[in-house]
Amino acid sequence: MIKRLWPYLLKYKARLTAGFLFIVLSNLVAIVNPLIVKEAIDYLGRQIVPLRLLRYGLLLVGVTVIAGVFRFFTRKTVIVVSRLIENDLRNDLFTRLQSLPAAFYLRNNTGDIMARLTNDLTAIRSVLGPGLMYTFNTVTAFVFAITMMLKISPLLTLIALIPAPLMVYVVNRLNQEINRRFLDVQNQFAAISTRTQENLAGIRIVKAYVRERSEIDLFNVLNKDYIKKNMHYMKVYAAFRPIMMLIVGAGIAMILLIGGRLIINGTITLGQFVAFNLYMNMLVWPSIALGWVMGLFYQGVASMKRLDHILLEQPMQQQALPPSPQSAVRGEIAFRHLSFHYPYTRRAVLQDIHFEIPQGKIAAVVGKTGSGKSTLMHLLTRTFDPAKGQLFVDGQDILSIDPKTLRAHIGYVPQESFLFSDTIHNNIAFGRPDADRREVEEAAALAGIHEAIMDFPDGYETMLGERGINLSGGQKQRIALARAILKKPAILLLDDALSAVDTITEETILNNLRQVMRGKTCLWISHRISAIKDANHIIVLDNGRIVEQGRHDHLIQQNGLYARLHEMQLLEESLQKAG
Repeated sequence: MIKRLWPYLLKYKARLTAGFLFIVLSNLVAIVNPLIVKEAIDYLGRQIVPLRLLRYGLLLVGVTVIAGVFRFFTRKTVIVVSRLIENDLRNDLFTRLQSLPAAFYLRNNTGDIMARLTNDLTAIRSVLGPGLMYTFNTVTAFVFAITMMLKISPLLTLIALIPAPLMVYVVNRLNQEINRRFLDVQNQFAAISTRTQENLAGIRIVKAYVRERSEIDLFNVLNKDYIKKNMHYMKVYAAFRPIMMLIVGAGIAMILLIGGRLIINGTITLGQFVAFNLYMNMLVWPSIALGWVMGLFYQGVASMKRLDHILLEQPMQQQALPPSPQSAVRGEIAFRHLSFHYPYTRRAVLQDIHFEIPQGKIAAVVGKTGSGKSTLMHLLTRTFDPAKGQLFVDGQDILSIDPKTLRAHIGYVPQESFLFSDTIHNNIAFGRPDADRREVEEAAALAGIHEAIMDFPDGYETMLGERGINLSGGQKQRIALARAILKKPAILLLDDALSAVDTITEETILNNLRQVMRGKTCLWISHRISAIKDANHIIVLDNGRIVEQGRHDHLIQQNGLYARLHEMQLLEESLQKAG
């Protein structure tokens, strides 16, 4: 684990060095106190001068204060560094999440990822802060204290070290069990986070189906299991201190027994014996802390494994070809016998797709639900990568085009419009943060949403709830469309972007889009044939294959799937008008 975190530690090596120096100084000062006590006790056997005893007392206070100052600076350096590394690691994790392919998010749910970025990251910080500090403090305390103990009595020192092997054995056994149980706790916390996130995101569905009670009961089951696993973990974790104290206590008992005989025999003085015991006491807390630190370390190892699931995931460019020199995209698109299946599945979603969209033309895709229409969009935006030599943009294999360059020239309106918890202005300007209010309003007007926005009390400064919860489905779609229009892309991808808009508003928006997209390429997926009937080329998909293609009139004459879909929609419109 430390090897994985070494680059982060090196970044703050100056502060860490200062922190470790303060630890050395604090322990170096601390070993002076027993020497002062030794001198004071041995002095009591001679003629007592009160002023000299006062001097001993003031020395003890002074040394304690100095040691306390060094401990304060130890925490101010080492603990602060752990917080800084936590911040750096969190930023790196978030950056990595931005670069990961969509396949990663198919395998991992949001709640689990959030748990890794909170609880697991906190466990790592505990290792880098208290873990490193107490480990180094224990080592230096042992070196200094045992050196002084050897000077007083090598025999007593040897007896004092007898429990050490037993202590190491117990610590190792307990920490192995802690590691296993802590991992169970973290996994259960991830399950709770996932359930909570899904429940809050779908709260309207929960209420609509009156499922509040059942969701509360399910959460209680998960929570009780979390408590159970936590208690299971704490039973072992709580055993650390008592067992360590028992081992240390046994060592102290042997020291008292043998040390008393050495005083009687005149081998050591009473002052030396008291000093020896004070040095022993200096080692009690570090010994207990060592067990606690080992527990932190094993927790950190478990958490690091969970974080490595993110940090070691391959970014999406893994299938990229050598980059092409182009820095702009004109908009010519060609699918050449493309077949595709999603990662971790074997069923082909698209099979032998072959068509071209010349620059500046509008192509439309229609078909039944699940026929693979949206997958075309995912491939064009490189959310998923096709095989080499099957998809080309401007004559270049799409795998050779840098994803950022490609996406910078694409305006994409997905099937499910996503809006951020921000102002309407910032949502529209998401793809162009430098756009001024006039440009934002023009894009909104072209998307047919400007007047609706102005009806809000704060207009474009209206704050949206999570995922735009305070807007209707049609309003969300039109704001998402305005976002794409404002970008002025070379390629516009519309995935059923007007499905929640009425036919009158749809016609207005279509007229606006014809002006906006003049000279630009558009690929339009729609379940409404009325919306795409004027497209330059229409592709009809069925079970992942192209079954028909051509212009609207030509496809109607073929009397195939397209004609049947058109006939069914005309019938629906007639029934709606009759109703």
